[in-house]
Amino acid sequence: MFDIAVIIPTLNEELHIERCIESVRCQSFPFEQMDVMVVDGRSSDSTRKIVGELCQIYPNIRLLDNPGKIQSIAFNIGVAASTAPYVIRLDAHAEYDERYIELCIKHLEDNDSIGDVGGIWKIRPRCGGLIPEANAILNQSRFGIGGAAFRVGAKAGYVDTVPFGAFPRFVIDEIGGMREDMPRAEDNEYVARIRRAGYKIYLDPDIQCVYYSRDTLGGSMKQMYANGLSIAHLFYIDRSAIGLRHFVPFGFVMSLLLTIVSSLFYFPFFYLFVFIISLYLLCAILSAIIESAKHGWKYLFVLPIMFTCVHVAYGIGTLVGLFRYRFI
Repeated sequence: MFDIAVIIPTLNEELHIERCIESVRCQSFPFEQMDVMVVDGRSSDSTRKIVGELCQIYPNIRLLDNPGKIQSIAFNIGVAASTAPYVIRLDAHAEYDERYIELCIKHLEDNDSIGDVGGIWKIRPRCGGLIPEANAILNQSRFGIGGAAFRVGAKAGYVDTVPFGAFPRFVIDEIGGMREDMPRAEDNEYVARIRRAGYKIYLDPDIQCVYYSRDTLGGSMKQMYANGLSIAHLFYIDRSAIGLRHFVPFGFVMSLLLTIVSSLFYFPFFYLFVFIISLYLLCAILSAIIESAKHGWKYLFVLPIMFTCVHVAYGIGTLVGLFRYRFI
């Protein structure tokens, strides 16, 4: 009988999975009391080979198959495959502080009104270089990525969401598993369901992990476009699971589209278009100055460009998603 079910969804994570599992193995919580399940979406790289070798060394590591590929299905597979009283869902793209699991479980044991507990990200580039490093800065900037407490830092307390959560099994038994029709944003919907059931979401900034940002601007834009799509999908599923901040990039993109199209019929709208662009660029430059003062002035000229690209990608993703999912 294990105390904790550790679920790690994977899909082509050969660059990260071994370090992720090693950080789990080195936890202050006894490793032998964890049922570690890597639930793989049939990776085409070396992920399964790496995990298979670790399974031969550690009898409490298992490799499970996820034919559905997406993370919500992986979570449900892991929950069904274990009877542990606590379940924690980790991400293969991260490494975890040695007290991560210990602190998660302590909060759940001390307060049965908590339905989900997690901590904060320390976002780092996977490799050196101007763009990977700037991507990491962008992903922990309020202007770049919004105000989620786990990204920008916060005091301990109750919040609307945490990443890589730990859950008591009785809460999962009560509210059910994650929605398998959601390829992304499944965690947003899940914590909203937890809150509606009367449980609280707790963030402890002493619970920490290192999360690796994308290596390229294109990779970051692709990620943000997909995030925008998922927020639009969630809008039709459960509006209580999203906040106003999720629609700020959409509002920016729509304001540009509406003013530039309107200017074709009434030219003064073009001045409004220029005003919106100018105001945005001013904010982007000011944010770049603030971040460059902390991290290095070499990022000053690239950050405004990256801010603009990811915000537009996110906004377009939301716009496309609002049309796509409206009829599903």
